[in-house]
Amino acid sequence: MPIDYTIDHDKRLVQARVVGVIALKDIEAFTDAVVAQNALTYRKLFDGSRGDGSYDDHDVMMLAARAAAYATLAKRGPLALVPRPTHGAELAKRYVNLGKFTGQAQIFGTAEEGLKWLEAQPEGEP
Repeated sequence: MPIDYTIDHDKRLVQARVVGVIALKDIEAFTDAVVAQNALTYRKLFDGSRGDGSYDDHDVMMLAARAAAYATLAKRGPLALVPRPTHGAELAKRYVNLGKFTGQAQIFGTAEEGLKWLEAQPEGEP
């Protein structure tokens, strides 16, 4: 999978980094893994700054619908998104808006900025 990730249950933190070309199915597999490992309430860093992919409006709608559906399972933990410069910022904004994150998600220019923000957030519900 072109998404490297770790789920740290002790710190209640998920860190993911795109390492190649990703498609909708890769992001779906990653989010399914987060849910399967009971980490939906954890703080999450998704660093797509060095990855690549192509998405259309349908893909964005599918991801956002999945994110909104996950919100019915449990309270989602804070999400820090680091989009690819020049190509990903608009996609990230649309995802946050359509996924009904209500202030729980922020977009950052670097993974370091995102992680700093996450470290200041509550660890999430047990």
